[in-house]
Amino acid sequence: MIKKIYLLLLLVIAGPTINAQCLLTNDVFGDGELVTYTVSYNWGPVWVDAGLVTFSAKSELYHGKPSWHLISTGKTFSSYDVLFKVRDRYDTWIDPLTFSTFEFKRYIFEGGYMLQNTLVFDYQKGKILSNTKSNNNRLRTDTLRAKPCTFDMLSAIYYTRTLDLASLKHDIRYPVNIMIDDSVYHIYIRPAGREIVENTDGKRYHCLKFHAKMVGGTIFKGDEDVTVWVTDDRNKIPVYVEAHIQIGTIKAYLKEAKGVKNPMSSLVR
Repeated sequence: MIKKIYLLLLLVIAGPTINAQCLLTNDVFGDGELVTYTVSYNWGPVWVDAGLVTFSAKSELYHGKPSWHLISTGKTFSSYDVLFKVRDRYDTWIDPLTFSTFEFKRYIFEGGYMLQNTLVFDYQKGKILSNTKSNNNRLRTDTLRAKPCTFDMLSAIYYTRTLDLASLKHDIRYPVNIMIDDSVYHIYIRPAGREIVENTDGKRYHCLKFHAKMVGGTIFKGDEDVTVWVTDDRNKIPVYVEAHIQIGTIKAYLKEAKGVKNPMSSLVR
């Protein structure tokens, strides 16, 4: 089930106000930030820690251009591998001024299923070149339309963290369009106020709470299946994610946040 919570973190954290105004000021994260989550799944009446998900940011050159290199990985613990082994990695290189993607790579290994997807963005020609192959299908090449401010899963997450999430109106539905491989997914998130959340390590955080409607007909029912709590400070780091799926519940807890740019002022003293 780690692959499902992994996609949840990629989809749910991605934001409600991605629009044509791409220029931004990033005072949220910096070079060397590393955020780690523990993923748990309820196996009947028992909760099982299944694996880890990480998000990291590096400042580096992409073909001579300044960029943010964003990386996310997901893996099951060795004790869980016998049930369903997951080794996933996502990379994206983005423009530091607009967060527009230069190139996005996705490699997944999930229970023996392998898939590789690469997206190369050409905004001058308005195209995205997509290459996808798996152990079930040969290499498939698609040319997709690139609209202004088109984001991949990782760039959408980090772009959203630069926005003023606290200003979103309570109980208003904000649409979200996220591109995964060669498809666009349409969901929404709904702000649900502020709460104090106690993490598994005993630390308590002031958080902004959101509900999300996911894609019906997949692992979700199409209702507001997911709830996420984000730190109510300048870092805007998700602390806790809870999702109800067709066959149970999965949760992700903040395990560690290293190299954060701003003080974690959301901590309850």
